[in-house]
Amino acid sequence: MRLDQLAFHSHADRTSSEHLKACWLFTQRVIGHRELLEEAPIFCCICSEVTNLAASDASLQLDMREGMTCARCGSSARQRVAVAMLAAVAGADDRIYVTEQSTPLYAVLQSRYPKICGSEFEPGEERRREMASYLASLGGTGEINFEDVTRLGMADASQDVVLSFDVLEHVPDYRAALREFARVLRPGGVLQATFPFTDRTETIMRASLREDGSIEHHLEPEYHGEPIGGPVLCFYHFGWDILQTAREAGFASARMTMAWAPEEGVLYGHWVLVATV
Repeated sequence: MRLDQLAFHSHADRTSSEHLKACWLFTQRVIGHRELLEEAPIFCCICSEVTNLAASDASLQLDMREGMTCARCGSSARQRVAVAMLAAVAGADDRIYVTEQSTPLYAVLQSRYPKICGSEFEPGEERRREMASYLASLGGTGEINFEDVTRLGMADASQDVVLSFDVLEHVPDYRAALREFARVLRPGGVLQATFPFTDRTETIMRASLREDGSIEHHLEPEYHGEPIGGPVLCFYHFGWDILQTAREAGFASARMTMAWAPEEGVLYGHWVLVATV
């Protein structure tokens, strides 16, 4: 996949970027013509075919991140970006940890990276068996591992790459998760993470945990769906301050990147945190 990555180390860098502005303007023009998007050929890096896009739900407002999928394999642009960005930093023998396991994306990654290891935040054995059956139905293999990303059961410097796709917003203490990601990465190791990103300077706290473990809602509750799990509460919509938080967590460098590859169905909106130990 010929994926461009526009990299920004601060909100000021992003604000002054004419290239980014051009990408946004192009995308605004294109999304007004869904019929053209569905007719235009694209190359899918997951099924390695020239195909086209299809709306996952034609009744919904057009969403280029999740809603326009590969007509052949059904992968979203978010999933295609994840595969392409990983390929740019990892080889087949690299040790990769991803904060999901019972998902179509994990099955794809497992077929390409033999040393990959995933997990789910699910302590129940019966539930994990159900997740393993679902993974098997997707072509994946193995038992489902239970991990709490704020207290990973992995050795220091044991991973080459850590991947976290739309998970951190569900973690009340996401700072602890970032510290754990930095701890388990080897020197020079890379974190790639996605999450709801506001493109504003400060993170929005939608909910928080009280000392007694109950939830305090600061905004209207927002839930995100799991493939076989159900709704999961969203605690945060992140802003540009996530970069400083990552640096404070132990990463030597952190930047937000915008993935861009129109010929492969990737338009404006794919923000990814890339942090290096």
